[in-house]
Amino acid sequence: MNTDILLPIFYLAIFTFSVLIVQSVVRSRAVSNNEHTPEEMFGIPLPSNSSDFIKRLDRNHTNLFEYTVLFYAACISIYITGKVDGYFILLANSYVVLRIIHSLYHILSNSNFGIRALVWLASNVVMLWMWTRLVMMF
Repeated sequence: MNTDILLPIFYLAIFTFSVLIVQSVVRSRAVSNNEHTPEEMFGIPLPSNSSDFIKRLDRNHTNLFEYTVLFYAACISIYITGKVDGYFILLANSYVVLRIIHSLYHILSNSNFGIRALVWLASNVVMLWMWTRLVMMF
């Protein structure tokens, strides 16, 4: 079976772990700088006086576990059913690129919600098309 559809899953997982690592470093730095206690930085929820950057990292990390679950399920379903083709691989890679763009914009800027929302919407349209195409093959 063609396993190329699994690569985008790994790429997105690596990116998600990268956001987690950055989030942990930034939170640890806030504790080291005596801006927050460890209980505040590593508890749930974050304190309301956390920096905007810490809040964006936290929110984005959460985002990476929401709709992406459907993406992972789509890729695994495509693989299990043996329907992997170049178009599905293109769609899966496009989804990952759009999610990374969305995350980087969200974390680093977030100055225009409309831009972020359009990228998020585009990524979900790609994923919906993956699911629709897979269902139409049966």
